[in-house]
Amino acid sequence: MEVLAYLLSEPLSTLPEVGVVDPHHTTTRILLGIRKTYESDEEHLQRFSNILLNLEKDVTFDALHKTLPFRWSDGERYDVVNPFGDDRQFQYQSLWTFDIQNNVLRYTNRDGCSQILFALLRERAVSLTDMKPLDGPIPLPFEPIFDPEGTYWQPQIKVGNRLRAFTHHLLHDFHHQWRHIHRRRYNSITLRALGRAIIRLSTLDFEVRQNTGGHLPLGVHVWITQLPAWEPFENDIVRVGSIYVVLCQEIQEGLSMARRHLSSRDFINTTASGEAQAQYMVLSVKHIMLCHVTIQHSLECTVPEPLFNGIEPPSDLALDYLIWATASARPWIFTPLQSLPIEVQNIILDYESIGTVEAAKVGCLLGLGSPFLWKDGPLEVTLEERHLTRPSGSTVESQIWFGEHKSGIVYWARASSLRPGPFASSILAGK
Repeated sequence: MEVLAYLLSEPLSTLPEVGVVDPHHTTTRILLGIRKTYESDEEHLQRFSNILLNLEKDVTFDALHKTLPFRWSDGERYDVVNPFGDDRQFQYQSLWTFDIQNNVLRYTNRDGCSQILFALLRERAVSLTDMKPLDGPIPLPFEPIFDPEGTYWQPQIKVGNRLRAFTHHLLHDFHHQWRHIHRRRYNSITLRALGRAIIRLSTLDFEVRQNTGGHLPLGVHVWITQLPAWEPFENDIVRVGSIYVVLCQEIQEGLSMARRHLSSRDFINTTASGEAQAQYMVLSVKHIMLCHVTIQHSLECTVPEPLFNGIEPPSDLALDYLIWATASARPWIFTPLQSLPIEVQNIILDYESIGTVEAAKVGCLLGLGSPFLWKDGPLEVTLEERHLTRPSGSTVESQIWFGEHKSGIVYWARASSLRPGPFASSILAGK
């Protein structure tokens, strides 16, 4: 079995003196270590107690780094990840977190989490029963604490079937691939990274890279100790088209941030057609709420909707909120092809790309074709969790990328590349 460890330093007083600061930089140094062992967790606790006793009061980051029996990974992390409570946890026995700032050792396994003070480890012999329980194996979904200070806003949400069929599927699969992150608490850097990915998927701001060759690496596309590698948002409040996205840990906190932000700005309350529009999206990732600026220059908000908690699927309305509120940031390209019959548009899209996912994205951007059926001929286009060897003649593998970083979302339909595409196949079937 494998045992994991995190080593967390005290807060750093200054940022690194470099020309360009890493967007994933945190004020706490975090290292991840691993150890293959047959020792029990009780034996590990005794080993750690002896190490702390020998260090006496000099429990520093460097001292523990040198003396703890773990092989530390290259490079520092920007957040911690709990791999337990996931069906992929089988290879890990336990996780030990040495938190120097709070002077505690936390112990996590598939049954839950507990902790003990460093000081107690030095005073006497201890066992796992001396550790104070903290959490269960899987946190329960929660309803946000929220005071709207008035009536709820109920906007008329309009999302086209073409865009909904494509984007809802992408967002569901992003939630699934990163569920080990979504189900736990995370720091502000992880929050900004998740928020940026959600907005990029909602606005189709990503690249579909098409792989027609084989696979060299083995394993999974996203592992349960992995953090997002793409760049996060730089701030907690970011402009996306005509709306401000407020990133927060709690919905009530985000609403307070939006109100402070509103106090120094003027807004147009309606669209050209006279419909009320959203000026703020409060996004805790676990929940989403839209806010409209009233004539009295106050915020009228929707009921918070459950988004990504790593346990339950997001609500359809939450996904519609994302798509509808970010419409102004999504490219809209006019083309004379829009005047052609839908059957002809479907055929054109089938010839646009060798991959069905890229063709579906183009259809959404150009307003062409039928809603994507997530099929390639008779087979379904499905999320690929592992690197697989592609047989000769199989369909293209479609990878979703954010800039130069993988999103973890990969699609593949195991069918001949000569089969008709998903749009033309609906014509051949008489649909």
